[in-house]
Amino acid sequence: MSAPRPSWATPAMLTVVAIWACNFIAMRWVLDEVPLLAVGALRFLAAGILLLVVLRVAEGGVGVPRALWGRIFILGVIGNSVYQTLFMVALHRTTVGNTAILLATSPLQTALLGAATGMEKPNRNLVIGLLLALLGAGLVVSNGGLSVDRATLIGDLAALGAASCWAIFTLGVRRLPTDLSPLKVTALTTIAGAPLLLLVAAGDLATLRWGAVSLLAWGGLAYSVVLSIGVAYLLWNASVLAVGANRTAIFNSY
Repeated sequence: MSAPRPSWATPAMLTVVAIWACNFIAMRWVLDEVPLLAVGALRFLAAGILLLVVLRVAEGGVGVPRALWGRIFILGVIGNSVYQTLFMVALHRTTVGNTAILLATSPLQTALLGAATGMEKPNRNLVIGLLLALLGAGLVVSNGGLSVDRATLIGDLAALGAASCWAIFTLGVRRLPTDLSPLKVTALTTIAGAPLLLLVAAGDLATLRWGAVSLLAWGGLAYSVVLSIGVAYLLWNASVLAVGANRTAIFNSY
């Protein structure tokens, strides 16, 4: 029998759902003026620095055993660098509906991968709930289901790969030592993912007209940095460490 869910976990994850839903609006303001690759790099660089400052103030320093640095770096690259790059490819190469449906497979992938590796044991009710949530997401965003053809295949595979990256990241966080705080995990994995995103976006960042970016776009970027990454990732990782990958991942279907 699984441990009872802490009283804070469900409200926290519903908060994450709300933050990420509003992030779509904030990102529309930003993407009207800033190239997509540059947005991804700026988000994670700024969020990583912010989280490191908060970590320094709250906990006095990093304080992670040297043996864990490799695992944390890999998680940051998979869950942030590769995930964000594949997500951006998906936005360019397939439909918004396809992207949303395929990203919604992440909780199911988390459950299947967790079961295959012995890390998590999904029960029947969880699997049924995940399938129903996936079906519901498909009906809502695409008015009838997934539409796949040769023109969207690369984008569809990128979206599916992004969902896989988030599943691997979620399970990887679950395997970290329990004495690592959610703030420490979030800060270090976020900053670990920033360098590769900066490399991918180097061309766009070099040609960006910084002075032409409006206050509305900067506000949208600030929302994404502080809330969509800083607060939401912190709550997500706290839930994974407290109640497990499967019981957290199901909220990514909403």
